[in-house]
Amino acid sequence: MRVVLLGIISVCFIFLPLDSVYAENEEIDVSIGFDFSFGEIIDNEKILSGTVITSEENIIVSWDIQNSTGFKFNWGDFNSIGSGDLSEVSQNYFSLEWEVSVNSIDYYSCSCQLNIYVGYENNLIHESSMPFFILNDMYYSDSNHSMLISNPSDMGWINGDLIIEAQAKDIHGNQPSSVQIYLNRYVTFTETCSGDITYSDDNIITPLYNEDNSFTYHFDMNSQPDGWYELIILIPSENSLNEYDVYSCMSLKLNNLMPVISILDNPSNQFEDDGFLIIDASSSEDPVWTEDVLYYIWTITNSVTSDILIHEGFNQGIFELSLEDSADYTLKLEIMDQGGLSSTEEFNFSISNKLPDISLLINDVEVIDGEDIKLNDIENIILDGSNSDDTINDLDNLRCIWSINTVAIFEGCERELTWPEENIDDKELVLRLDVMDDDGAYSSVSVKLINPNADNPLPYPIIVLFISFLFLISSVFYRFRKDSESSSIPKWSKEK
Repeated sequence: MRVVLLGIISVCFIFLPLDSVYAENEEIDVSIGFDFSFGEIIDNEKILSGTVITSEENIIVSWDIQNSTGFKFNWGDFNSIGSGDLSEVSQNYFSLEWEVSVNSIDYYSCSCQLNIYVGYENNLIHESSMPFFILNDMYYSDSNHSMLISNPSDMGWINGDLIIEAQAKDIHGNQPSSVQIYLNRYVTFTETCSGDITYSDDNIITPLYNEDNSFTYHFDMNSQPDGWYELIILIPSENSLNEYDVYSCMSLKLNNLMPVISILDNPSNQFEDDGFLIIDASSSEDPVWTEDVLYYIWTITNSVTSDILIHEGFNQGIFELSLEDSADYTLKLEIMDQGGLSSTEEFNFSISNKLPDISLLINDVEVIDGEDIKLNDIENIILDGSNSDDTINDLDNLRCIWSINTVAIFEGCERELTWPEENIDDKELVLRLDVMDDDGAYSSVSVKLINPNADNPLPYPIIVLFISFLFLISSVFYRFRKDSESSSIPKWSKEK
């Protein structure tokens, strides 16, 4: 009577909405272990036991026993929140040892499975099952076979080959002589595992079993198109191959095509700035599984500091790099789809430091490099380099360094100069302005300052010309005098 009542309640639960909806939780680690093996046969009384290990202490561990049709024979909880049933096994990890007592006289004969559920905050975060048999001579079994598929998993991804790994056994401990395997492709998920089975002798295989009742089967999927597939594995009935004793269907996603990287504008050489270089790869997609979220891994390497910056995550299709640091950069983008395939692209570019543009004013007059500046006064010479320009990230940190005849005399972009005492007799000085940014890059402008108070010696060419002129005058005068003296000498008569 207990079994019948439990069965009626179980059927009622099938039509009620369930609060324990499976919820993915990446922060909680859960492992469920069974102390008994696949296909355990219980023909009397036996304790089924195992262990749950988790990183969260406040979990609820529950269980149920179902037959091959999904009929729930029994169920219960192993613990309650705050009960202290979980023991700490290491830092931040806890364990719960569980037991379920099964007496065959309380159940129909069945191909059953023990399901263990782990819940957290009213959500189911993990579950695991182990098939076994209950043998009660007073009742016929709902099924004489049991099967456990360890690979693939329902809603799992396939890349290339599909390798089926399963265990099969009957209620007497024997291995089924044949298994039927069907693999069908569909356009949408809703079409999978939704229709009737068309039996075919082409789908019958004869498994080669290992000692643990396991077997493998291989499908070459490398040349098959991406999309939804259904995998059906049947153990035929002993009475007819057109009827099955065990049925399992799972939906699979074939993923042979790598994601396609699409970048709006490839990164190119830039000048320093206070903004960002934006690389937009958000239009990248998987050729078939376009609705699935891609995982982006951005890796940027700075040649100056050798720093490596990694930015990754789902939906991280846009990467921003500060333009404030000049260097050669290597950017690598790897995009991974949900099926585990990835594509990679790499870019090399530079961020250059633009040299400052110098603007030099002397006494409010703009001058250029190499110009001679004739001063009116050697006192209160106004020097102004404050209008020098640079990229916006360096503009506020520009330094002005002033030099006289290559000797630095002061710093600051607005200064006042008096002609140095030690150079008071010099006709000219060379003034140089160096404008430097915070990276040490600089530009220079040099001009000559002309001293208005210095004596102006005669230029050498004029002196030479003047001496030559004096020499010419002297020569002419000497010749004239010689001729004059020559004409005044008395001459004697030859006849006398």
